[in-house]
Amino acid sequence: MKSKLITRRRFLQLSAFATASAATLAACAPAAQPGAPAAPSDTQAADVPTTAPSTAAGLTGQIEYMHYDLGPANQSREEAVRAFEQANPGAKVKLSVLPYDEMYQKVAATMAAGQPPDVIYGDFSLLRYALEKQLLDFSDYFKADPVLSKPDLFITDMTDAVQAKYGTSRMHALIMGTWVPILYYNKDIFDAAGEPYPTDDWTWDDAREAAKRLTKPEQGQYGLQFGTTFDNVGWLWWLQKPDDFWAVPQVFPAKTAFDSPVGLNVMRLYYETSVVDKSQITPDENATYQVYAGGFGAGKVAMFSGGDWDAGWSFRDLQFNYGMALIPKMRADYRPALNTMLSTNAIAAATKNPDLAWAFARFLTADKEGATIIGRGAYETPVLKEVAMSDAVLKPEWAPQGYDARVRAAALPGPMYTPYPLNLNLWEFPSKFLDPTIEKLRKGEMKPEEAVAYLDSEGIPYFAAQREEMKKFGIE
Repeated sequence: MKSKLITRRRFLQLSAFATASAATLAACAPAAQPGAPAAPSDTQAADVPTTAPSTAAGLTGQIEYMHYDLGPANQSREEAVRAFEQANPGAKVKLSVLPYDEMYQKVAATMAAGQPPDVIYGDFSLLRYALEKQLLDFSDYFKADPVLSKPDLFITDMTDAVQAKYGTSRMHALIMGTWVPILYYNKDIFDAAGEPYPTDDWTWDDAREAAKRLTKPEQGQYGLQFGTTFDNVGWLWWLQKPDDFWAVPQVFPAKTAFDSPVGLNVMRLYYETSVVDKSQITPDENATYQVYAGGFGAGKVAMFSGGDWDAGWSFRDLQFNYGMALIPKMRADYRPALNTMLSTNAIAAATKNPDLAWAFARFLTADKEGATIIGRGAYETPVLKEVAMSDAVLKPEWAPQGYDARVRAAALPGPMYTPYPLNLNLWEFPSKFLDPTIEKLRKGEMKPEEAVAYLDSEGIPYFAAQREEMKKFGIE
């Protein structure tokens, strides 16, 4: 009997870390982001305290912090709550943890009842609440903050109009961490074949040739596996230095543009590695492995194109030696900064204690102690540069070769591109159209030219309808 492959999105839905892997996500919104600032000098870092401001005198009362189940990373949230309460004896934080889907159902119900959680760890599913002004605009808190107002102290732009503000002129999501694409590789498979390990200079042509040499179907061994389709399609897209994204424009798109040279190149990579080279593990065979990341997690695939969250979720427990490198380039002369989403915390406008809610959200982002706790959880890389570059984050005892790629990728010069269009329903289009199309490509049931034509035939009317719905929020 075939076992069900545990994917990233399925992991979030199941909230069972031991056997699982979505949807992405905890985090914020898409589109191009300004480049990350240059590293501060030792003097700059020393001039700005990163502890005291988050422990404001006189904070009292109780707030609720809701997040979805992060498996072992839940411990980092529990530790952060304890540290915050210890620093603020008059404050209490109630931690509420639910499976991914259930959390958003709960948020919807409590928002409608006017009694939402005070602080919410979230993603695109919160966009509607931002547009409806049910999330607190914390612009004034942010601008007055002695740490957050210093952009050189962070590895990413904390004020980006899309990433931090959900496409509005207000600030609704305080960035806590980054997620970036990573090429994981099974060192044991490479060593047995006498193959050199992937490097940051690799192109997808290099990866493709290595994958062919490392594929041994008679042994059930394959050279390549892609992680979540939604992520990888977006990364492969931006790696080509296109003029635009497949969703046009990327913020509140009105149509798609798959039927283009860039779109064809993305679909051809899936098709050719699967059907022509036969080096990509097949969907059916991948589904036989009931472990996180399927064939790669089981030690049967040489390379896996995923995100740095995989290292924190389950790869630390892999039963083989592995390494990490930056995702291969599509063009030898070009490497853009890519992310997935940015993990964020939003504050409900209905909170009865906005000062305490802000202080707690800020503690997780801009306080050295809080950010270090989040970093040790390894679910995301904290954005406070001093912490992101620290041994506590970059050198956990289980870290594989190349683990610092998660920070090197986040600190690449911008603009930073994310693989998602900003709309009202993050997962509907990929679930209905993109995922099934990629699966057909991998099975040889559809050719790249057919795939891009089909995706536009569905995507253009889909996003036109979404655009109409946006008019109720004053977005034309």
